[in-house]
This record gives sequence, structure tokens and C-alpha cells, in this order.
Amino acid sequence: MHRRDIVEFIMCQVEKDDVVITSTGLISREVYDYKDRPLNFYMMGSMGNALAIGIGLAMHVKNKVWVINGDGSALMGLGAMVTANKLHLSNLKHYIIDNGCHESTGGQPTSSNDIDFKSISSSTMVFRVV
Repeated sequence: MHRRDIVEFIMCQVEKDDVVITSTGLISREVYDYKDRPLNFYMMGSMGNALAIGIGLAMHVKNKVWVINGDGSALMGLGAMVTANKLHLSNLKHYIIDNGCHESTGGQPTSSNDIDFKSISSSTMVFRVV
């Protein structure tokens, strides 16, 4: 799947009162283009922190909290993935769109092919971009 198709697939499942946190860069822009709404939080300029923000929010609201991350951002926030796995927050969903690079900053490769995100957090869903 292409990133835009993945974003559309995820956002089609988001309900009216759900909160969506998006990672910095292209993912935020694509979510904005596809389904801008008041309960979207476009986390710009703090790569690696989307899931941590989502965890904090999910701990304090009943709404479903969706976090859409890129692989580079997820790698920068591995501690948050461990925390999410430990807390098992039933209202938190974490998605990683893995294209193997930091596309928003010039396409520098990540090491996402050397890690199994699902082994760190069982509640994480990974989509590979083709």
C-alpha cells in the first residue's frame, strides 16, 4: 500500500469522538488533506513524541485515541512503545507507517528493517509502504 492509502484506511475507521494524534511531517499533512477535524492533533516539530502524547491523553479521557506514526518517529520514541505495551490502554491505538526512511526530512534511511515493532508493543499495528 502507499502511505496515502494507509492514511485513508486508518482515518475511515475513526469515529466522531475519537482523538487522532499524527506524527510530524507528511503523515500530518495527509491526514489534514483527507480528514481534517477538530479532534485531530497535528504534532509538528517534535519527532518521536506522538505516542507519548497519545498515552498521556488516553490515560485521562474515555475517547479512543489513535496515534499515527512514521517509522523514523517510532524509532525515536521506543520508550513510549514499551510504556504503551505495559499500560495496555484499551482506548489507545498505535499505527506505524513504515517506508524505511525519514521521508519528511529528505529520505534518509531508518533502521526499521532491523527491528520488530510488534515485539516491543503488541498493540502496535505496522503498515509497510511499497
